[in-house]
Order: sequence, then C-alpha cells, then structure tokens
Amino acid sequence: MQRRAFSLQARPPFRLDLTVWALRRRPDNRVDAWDGRTYRRALLLESGAIELAARQAGTAAEPRLDVTITGAQADEQTKRVAGMTLARLLGLEVLRLLRAR
Repeated sequence: MQRRAFSLQARPPFRLDLTVWALRRRPDNRVDAWDGRTYRRALLLESGAIELAARQAGTAAEPRLDVTITGAQADEQTKRVAGMTLARLLGLEVLRLLRAR
C-alpha cells in the first residue's frame, strides 16, 4: 500500500466542514465520510481503488487542504487525477460572487 500527501488551494471563502455537510446531504451516505476534521472518500480509478483523505489546514479566508491518497498505486498520475476529482467534488475552484442588493 502506497501513500502520498499533497496540498490543494481553494478559492476563498471556503470551509471544508460546511462543504462536506452539503455534499453528504443524508446521514446514511456511505460514500462521503466526515469525522469532524477529515473528509474521506474511496475512488475507483484506472490504476485501482484509492482512499482520499482531506483536512482543512488554512482558514476560510486563506483556504488550503492537506490531502493524503492511499492505495496500491499512489504515483504522480494518481495524485493528479485525485486532486482534480477532489477539486470538482468540493468546488475548490468555484468563484463565489457576491451581489449587493
């Protein structure tokens, strides 16, 4: 089993706890796991199954996620695919626009 750690940036404001709360939607969701600090999800990639684990290391104003992938193959390609998948799942690159009313 291989393990690889890396960081991802998110567009502010971002809070992992609130994002995962919205993502999980129902308490019986077995795909998206949240223990109060770490978000976990299993992904099936071409290279095999991996586990993603992400924690918010930065603040809501300067968001950064520390990510660990664990699986039979945790090479650079797996890291790249896992990072893109996590960015899409959590909306890390979504620009939040506020409009004055």
